[in-house]
Amino acid sequence: MRFYATLFLSLIFSLALYCQEADTNTIDTTNKISITLEDALTIAFDNDKTLKQAEYDVRIAQVQKDASFSDLFMPSLSVSGSLNISEPQEIANIYTGIKTSPDTWSASATLSKTLFTGFRNWNTDRARDINLQMQKDIYYDEKKNVDLNTKLNFYNTFVAQENYRVYLQQQMNYSNRMRETYIKYRNGQVSEYEYLNAKVQYETTKPQVVTLSNQYQSLKLTFIRQIGLTNAADDVDLVGSILDATNITLPDMAYDDLLTIIMNNNIELKNMSSNLEMLEYNRRVARSYLWPTLSASANVSIMTEDQVKNENNNFIKRRGSRFDWGVGLSLSYALDSLLPFSSTAKGAEEIELSIKQMEVSYEQLRDTIEVSSRDLISTARSQALNLQSQAENARTAAYALQMAQRQYRGGTISMLEVNDAEVVYLNAQLAYLQAIYEYFSSTLQVLKLLGA
Repeated sequence: MRFYATLFLSLIFSLALYCQEADTNTIDTTNKISITLEDALTIAFDNDKTLKQAEYDVRIAQVQKDASFSDLFMPSLSVSGSLNISEPQEIANIYTGIKTSPDTWSASATLSKTLFTGFRNWNTDRARDINLQMQKDIYYDEKKNVDLNTKLNFYNTFVAQENYRVYLQQQMNYSNRMRETYIKYRNGQVSEYEYLNAKVQYETTKPQVVTLSNQYQSLKLTFIRQIGLTNAADDVDLVGSILDATNITLPDMAYDDLLTIIMNNNIELKNMSSNLEMLEYNRRVARSYLWPTLSASANVSIMTEDQVKNENNNFIKRRGSRFDWGVGLSLSYALDSLLPFSSTAKGAEEIELSIKQMEVSYEQLRDTIEVSSRDLISTARSQALNLQSQAENARTAAYALQMAQRQYRGGTISMLEVNDAEVVYLNAQLAYLQAIYEYFSSTLQVLKLLGA
């Protein structure tokens, strides 16, 4: 009878623990937003501020390019007009008695174009064309950064979630053992010390589980804010699996081929190369003083005024119009710019020195990026091997834990040995999760640099 009473109390105790854990870990799924990785990428592309700034930089560069193209081919057209009203005045001498008004109005139009400026406009247009392409490259690279960061943060949140689940599973294991030990203690099969030890282990896991749960919620909230959502963390469900991160692989290419593609696609090197090209065209613009400037213009004008004519000894005043036109060419040369100490010559010399300085910086940057790229490729390949090893360790540790639990229930091993197996299992699971993320992170960065 005592045995049944003890068993009944144990069941009540176990049920209370289960209900407490179920209440703690139950999440209301009503009115929630489910976000897959594809959804997160779409939202991030729509809301990323840096990407929008890069888009405006492209549009500004396009306007600058259009302006320089207009300077290259489009002439300048100007129109003017005037009206002068004055009091009529009597004309002297033979026209005495006739009053004429100096009122006049005129209109004119001038079409002009600088035909040659030492290729100034041409070189300016080429420099802005390079700048436009550079801004487009920066925009596309920023899109890749948004894609990369969103994926990394998405799966980093899943790592935190899986870490929480691993510790939660450990808590459940300790809870089950505590209940089993309690039953054995009431039946006189184990000492009170062994039961109290199992209870302490269970109670110790509670703050760890709460801490990890808070870390997961914090990471999830940070992630949804990064992609531009304003919802609370509990209002969003991330749909997917951490194992999806293992679906990407590096291309089956030789090491040197991977490095060559990465170096050619590196945005920093491409930007510096573009800046060198623009500086070269700016240098040519600055040296355009060595050439003369040739301009052409054409103008037409019309003006009305009073005209007095003698018709059969009768002096008649009439309002007449006068039409004029003209064309011209202008050739000029700035002789003072030829002096080596003039500001124009010094400006060109400054650009030449800047080009040489940037060439040194370019070589230094190329060496630095080559070292980091080699390290990244090696890391990605080593992480692939590490992932396989950690996956095997996790499977082995899980099997060993199951074996230890069965042997403990059979009374062939002590609780201390089960505890050791659980610690090994916990560490193996955490190492496996970290290996997944590190493999995904390093591989994804290499794929991004490869332009995949």
